[in-house]
Amino acid sequence: MRRRSMLYALLLAALAMAGAEVRAQSAADIGQQFAPSGTLRYGVLMLSYFAVEEGGALKGWSPEVGAELARRLGVKYEFVPIHNPADMIDAFKSGRIDATFIGITKDRAAAFDFGPVLVGLRTTFLVSAESKIREIAEIDQSGVRIVVPARSAQGEHLEKILKHATMLRVPVETTKPATDMVLAGQADAISHVVPMLANAQPALPGSRILPGSYYNVPIAIGFRKGAPAAVAEYAKSFVAEMKSSGFAQKAIDRMGQKANGVVVEP
Repeated sequence: MRRRSMLYALLLAALAMAGAEVRAQSAADIGQQFAPSGTLRYGVLMLSYFAVEEGGALKGWSPEVGAELARRLGVKYEFVPIHNPADMIDAFKSGRIDATFIGITKDRAAAFDFGPVLVGLRTTFLVSAESKIREIAEIDQSGVRIVVPARSAQGEHLEKILKHATMLRVPVETTKPATDMVLAGQADAISHVVPMLANAQPALPGSRILPGSYYNVPIAIGFRKGAPAAVAEYAKSFVAEMKSSGFAQKAIDRMGQKANGVVVEP
């Protein structure tokens, strides 16, 4: 009986070791599939509510999550700063990056694949001091001209919901073209995520950010098109873990006011 128990214990130990080896091999395989070069080249969107450069290093929730992805995959990482969201498409097409977090749009989805949404960016409107508009519900009126970042997720959403107001598209990198248009009397409101509207407000004395959010821009994990199915599965579990563990929320909290309007999605 004792001999049988010992054999059983040895069998369990052997099975456990084999399982550990399989898991280690599986993790190595996923790391190779996610980052074929052996280094995860992670595109960091250089918008202040994603990341900023401090002392020669990138700080913010996006680089923190990217570094954690590489750690869990068991690979090294390299941050690739992307200053214009539109350039993320070329970065994937040219093979310069393996993964990122960015808003979902049709043109991006045609260039690279998306996994689950991690965070949302609250989006509303900035109106001038003279504007009679007080609520988001009042914005969609004939004659109201709204400046919108070109090729943005919020722009795609506004196309679906606006019936009367007119959209005017401007480059997304800075809010200056938008505020210049309002100052020149060429526009009545600016649509953007809350952190960017806060940045724009000083250029328009007395301007108001309308309360609430008409749309939470979905920010999801992106990875190269045509990657093995295991990459999509891993991306799904990774995002779920970033939410359930509180990792993403803590990274956002560390950004303080820079991340106003950035929320972890359920």
